[in-house]
Amino acid sequence: MPCPHFPRCVGCPEVGIPYAEQLAAKEASLRAALAVYPDLAGAPFEEPYGSPELFGYRNQAKLVFRGRYVPPDRQSVLLGVYRPGTHSVAPADGCIVHHPLLRPLLRSLPVEVERLGIPVFDERARHGALRYALARASTARGEVHLTLVSAVAEPPALDELVARLRRAHPELTASFLCVNATAGNTILSADIRLLHGAPALLERFGELELESRPDAFVQANTAVASAIYATAREWLAPRTDDVALDLYCGVGALALHLAPHVARVLGVEAQSSAVASAIANARRLAAGNAEFVAAPVEQAAQLVARRGLGTVTLAVVNPPRKGLSAQGLDALASLTPRRVLYVSCDPRTLARDLALLVARGYALERVRAFDMLPQTPHVEAVALLARPA
Repeated sequence: MPCPHFPRCVGCPEVGIPYAEQLAAKEASLRAALAVYPDLAGAPFEEPYGSPELFGYRNQAKLVFRGRYVPPDRQSVLLGVYRPGTHSVAPADGCIVHHPLLRPLLRSLPVEVERLGIPVFDERARHGALRYALARASTARGEVHLTLVSAVAEPPALDELVARLRRAHPELTASFLCVNATAGNTILSADIRLLHGAPALLERFGELELESRPDAFVQANTAVASAIYATAREWLAPRTDDVALDLYCGVGALALHLAPHVARVLGVEAQSSAVASAIANARRLAAGNAEFVAAPVEQAAQLVARRGLGTVTLAVVNPPRKGLSAQGLDALASLTPRRVLYVSCDPRTLARDLALLVARGYALERVRAFDMLPQTPHVEAVALLARPA
């Protein structure tokens, strides 16, 4: 599929490489990361899981506005991505890995901003309004939610911009304004305001429909995420008397896939908005045995004791790229679950943490690469550890 932005945009550096080669390279990267640790030698790898869609798979977009002033007083508006290591922006409003639901809206957005003369934020001069656009698609419902990030609380012509977008794109069922004037690369702040529509987007992962809010983490490839959640349940082989713990639970996807098969499950997540969605998801699914707490995962052992969960027998962890902290790993290991399933987005930190858990008495039983982001070098992985009987 031809990319309209290649080679100016480097977000998909593997475009043009045959997919079988991409998948093999990702598995090799995962194998190499684990091979650094002698205790992980001979890790039992399973065949990598390829994405069903190689383009149009990405259910979310995070793009930056860039304005260029054209004499005498006109502003040209670009919506794109940063080139690596720079603040130079390459256009990406027609990105071919974005889901087809997102592309029409993302093409219209910079055009309407330019027509309305809404000032784009200038990073050097620290003035202007619009900074970023985040769009999410529900492939199940055919809906899109848009979050506009602004350096000012009242961007000019915002209401008219949203009205024009809604008229042109009926799939846009909700929009938000996030006010973030801080310097740095953090896109969202806690100040997120609903402009129209529902506060959460519903998407189907496997047999479960889950909601998420604009600042909650959701996997970018719905089909591959669904396969990961199904794999987690299969590998853990839950029993009706199991007590499960889900660390970095996000909106509750892993916990709620386990809930029908265990006695109790506790999800722990530091981000309060994600926990709010997880609680709403449990309520919608009538998962009365699923509980979610907004707290650092390092407090997991204390939370288990406070809630009287008893012995944790299963655990799932899905940490950010940096992996588990030393305190988080200690908390997990102190609970001595029978099986631990680790979902990772970074092979190096995965390997580090697996080696530490093996040193704590666990055996590495299964490892599998999942291709969450085709056309990129990104590797997602799932690993199962078990405590010998």
